[in-house]
Amino acid sequence: MSILRREKSAVAEAISLTPASWRIPFWSVEPLVCALDCIIIVGSSILGGFAYHRWALGGDGDLETSLAVGLLVAVNFTTILVARGSYKPLNLISLQGRLKETAAIWFIVFSLLLAVVFSLKVGANLSRGATATFMGVGLISLISWRAVLSSYLAKALARGSFAERRVVLIGEPDEIDTSAELQRLRRCGYRPVESFPVLETDLEGHNGMSPRLRSVLDQVIRTAQSGTVDEILLAIRWDQRHLVDSIVTALRIVPIPIRLAPDRTIAGLLHKPRTEIGSTWVVDLHRGPLTWSECALKRAFDITFSSLALVMLAPTMLIAAIMIKLDSRGPVFFSQLRNGFNTKEFWIFKFRTMTVMEHGPEVRQAVRYDKRVTPIGRWLRRTSIDELPQFLNVLRGEMSLVGPRPHATIHNNEYEGLISNYAFRHHVKPGITGWAQIHGLRGGTATIDLMEKRVELDLWYINNWSLWLDITILMKTFAAVIDQKEAY
Repeated sequence: MSILRREKSAVAEAISLTPASWRIPFWSVEPLVCALDCIIIVGSSILGGFAYHRWALGGDGDLETSLAVGLLVAVNFTTILVARGSYKPLNLISLQGRLKETAAIWFIVFSLLLAVVFSLKVGANLSRGATATFMGVGLISLISWRAVLSSYLAKALARGSFAERRVVLIGEPDEIDTSAELQRLRRCGYRPVESFPVLETDLEGHNGMSPRLRSVLDQVIRTAQSGTVDEILLAIRWDQRHLVDSIVTALRIVPIPIRLAPDRTIAGLLHKPRTEIGSTWVVDLHRGPLTWSECALKRAFDITFSSLALVMLAPTMLIAAIMIKLDSRGPVFFSQLRNGFNTKEFWIFKFRTMTVMEHGPEVRQAVRYDKRVTPIGRWLRRTSIDELPQFLNVLRGEMSLVGPRPHATIHNNEYEGLISNYAFRHHVKPGITGWAQIHGLRGGTATIDLMEKRVELDLWYINNWSLWLDITILMKTFAAVIDQKEAY
């Protein structure tokens, strides 16, 4: 009874947050957004054609042509998004990804439209000015709509504001009370109206089912037949297959869906990337190195950006070299053995900032107020100018602009023995900057906990790599260098 009271209390609280008239069923989000996209695109075509002809030519334009072009673009645009699964609510919430995708597919669709126009030689019936206006108005409208939609869906999920889907919940007490997947279902509108706990001992009775379980299922049948619920949801561990089959067999008399929620063991796998192989699919538990196409894209970006950086920063690097020579005795550059992709060793280049050149079996990490750091070296480290020669490592193919920061070989070997996932960092080339660095984990790692946090962020970067993520990290790096606190 305590479980049932908690469920009803949670339902009442969630429903009270949002007026009923504003709630929509979770399942309707995908077709509704697709239909609204079509309306926005067709409307933008008509508006763009009318505006161009009114302001540029003093007429009203051709409504039929604008309508036909709008429908053609809408069908192609939405078809591509449907095929990509972009209309799924959780994908729509990711605003940054959706904006990039919307802009890219929008331009692709218009490129195809122009190709068809030129191929079929029907350009005489299509106003270039009206088409260009439609392209601009449509893109702005879709981006604005995506921003509003992302905000609304995120708030609706957080508050559980979707139209309720009344369910009878049958499950083991631990699964009912602590399942994160059930909490997610509640945010999508699943409202348990009654909860029935099931014990493993319920299978010990006659014909594989105890009298208590039979009594529970009889109550479930009466509740379901009353017409007050939409489906039956099972929250039972997946290894209890016999228990699940017995319950489903007993409830087949009920004309509503019976569904099995993921248990805590399976739930952790559902959010990992999946790869389709033939008629089945597998879960990617451990991502391999980047594919050849991803490597080519990342390498092209590295070469282009690092070449421009070396040209633009040449005066700064020349001044830094002169200041180092005037400040203390020793070479301008400092090189140290590091581990790169697939643990391959390479010599990293830096401007010398210390009075020592440690690269042997013992390398002591720099600490705050380190007496080995020269006066000019302290300023170079604070501004990260000492890292600029690593653009040469990028051009040589030993490093990338973005990736896990490489550590001295001696430290690398030490951390591999202390941190289980450390070796996974070598699945990509090391970088001048990285995901961990823009989250404040820059400089020395005085404790294993700090290194574990850095490794955790590095692994997230590897598993979620994209070119846009590299660009984002570079932009945030520039902002972070201005207010450097962890460099010394």
